Amino acid sequence: MYNGLSLDQAPPISVVLRFFLTVPVFGIALCALLFFAPREVLTPLHPYSLSAIHLMFLGVMSMSMIGALFQMQSVLGGKPIPAPVGNALIIHTFLTVGTLSLATAFLWSQPILFTLASILLGAAIVYTANLVLPLLFGGVTHDTLRGMRLALIALAFTAVLGIVMASSYASASFGFYHEAVRTSHYSLGLIGWAAALIIAVAFQVIEMFYVTAPYSRWCKRNAFRVLAAALVFKIAFAFTGWPYGWIADIVIAGWLGGFAVTTLKRLSERKRRVSDVSIRFWTVGMALLLIASAAHTASLFIATATLETLALFSYALFVLAVILGMMSKIVPFLVWFHLNSAGFMDAPIMSNVIPASRSKLLFTLFALTALALLAGCVSGEALAAAGFFGSLMFSVLLYNLLKALSLYRHTLAHGQRFTFE
Repeated sequence: MYNGLSLDQAPPISVVLRFFLTVPVFGIALCALLFFAPREVLTPLHPYSLSAIHLMFLGVMSMSMIGALFQMQSVLGGKPIPAPVGNALIIHTFLTVGTLSLATAFLWSQPILFTLASILLGAAIVYTANLVLPLLFGGVTHDTLRGMRLALIALAFTAVLGIVMASSYASASFGFYHEAVRTSHYSLGLIGWAAALIIAVAFQVIEMFYVTAPYSRWCKRNAFRVLAAALVFKIAFAFTGWPYGWIADIVIAGWLGGFAVTTLKRLSERKRRVSDVSIRFWTVGMALLLIASAAHTASLFIATATLETLALFSYALFVLAVILGMMSKIVPFLVWFHLNSAGFMDAPIMSNVIPASRSKLLFTLFALTALALLAGCVSGEALAAAGFFGSLMFSVLLYNLLKALSLYRHTLAHGQRFTFE
């Protein structure tokens, strides 16, 4: 049923939690920017807006996804990442300092920070791709691994284009192809990296965690081909100036909308009917993806900043919903799995690692943040409210993660192991 699934070579829990624990810290920084400078964040291409975008898509999204990759590659691919502790430390350090450098570079307009950010982020992402990509080829293969390949390739190209753009900001010199580079940069990052990886994960975990009907073979076989082809055409149109780039946008939006509808249908017909807060995150996330797809399609024909902002905010919330939903499943599982594998009799059950009450509180705060952020498309006051609710949400997430880590360490120190005589 779960082709390629193997838990035998999972990395130490510290490898994944190192990345996950950093996510709410960047999230709180992002929310502080929303709260204290809502008007500036709402202004397209304003330095504060660019800082907020990169805090979200590097500090929150990429940080959590790269952390999850260390677990996913070992579990799904069957080929563990070599020296996971040391490699995770290198990548996490470069990614953390690089993201901080880039966010402050936009805020302070310091050329040296753009240069530092491009070096560190480029190194972190290229190092990650060079480390993981070779493991995804040869041996066992399935649809999730194909999606991971596309995601990592897109991430590598996103980094290269990001370095080009950072050098432009550092020198305050923007060439003829700056807009094409920018379009390619965010398209590869948002669709090739984020969407492809989320779809790849969904193909595995929606069926496995929630006992749903599997996605169709046709869908799995063609999902990443369609996304890759559409991205290639979109980038080609951007650099050549051909006036038909909107066709690629419609294909991407339609395909993502179809994925969202299919996933919602799978979740509504799931066989395992127990209460699970993570299902709410996935359900709301798919609804937000539908809003983002519809708003972006409409913006192709009605060029307004409001529609473009609605598309971006909805998409960011979709990614965040999936991240929060997955963390609420992954972290309790990792705590239970590693303690159980070490032979502890009193390893906590998953529902006790992050209690349902705290998971529901996290979802409630996410829902309030989402409503305020969507209203913030036209109101700076609502955007400030989103910053307030979001800071509470990320604080609860940080508390949940720290409590899970504390429970793990307490059991390691004081728990009882099975003994065999």
